[in-house]
Amino acid sequence: MMLGAMMILGACAERAPLASDFVPDYLGAEIEQLAGDLVRVEARMTKAGTAATVFEYADCALASFMQEGAVPYARYLRSNFDTEGGVWSVDVVYITSSERPKGIRVIDAPAVAAHCRQKRIPTV
Repeated sequence: MMLGAMMILGACAERAPLASDFVPDYLGAEIEQLAGDLVRVEARMTKAGTAATVFEYADCALASFMQEGAVPYARYLRSNFDTEGGVWSVDVVYITSSERPKGIRVIDAPAVAAHCRQKRIPTV
């Protein structure tokens, strides 16, 4: 009499993604006032999903910083983006201004801060 062998492969089954797998984890943003009106923001997070999410986090940190100093506007100058080991990071430089600057990417501090509060994105 021959008995059939049965193999269980439970360890190979993938688990279904949880909602928490898609909730960004904000690891902090550092703001540095450079020469004159230049401001540098370094922001880091996990589970960003896209680079735009990390840039949005940097903008939120900048908007909070600007409101503390009563500066209403900033214009994007340059950025560096990186991902390593699941950590997404940006290093962005802006120029702040009391007048609305010309440019494609202008930060209006009160509007951006309100947007960040609504989306529950932390600010510095």
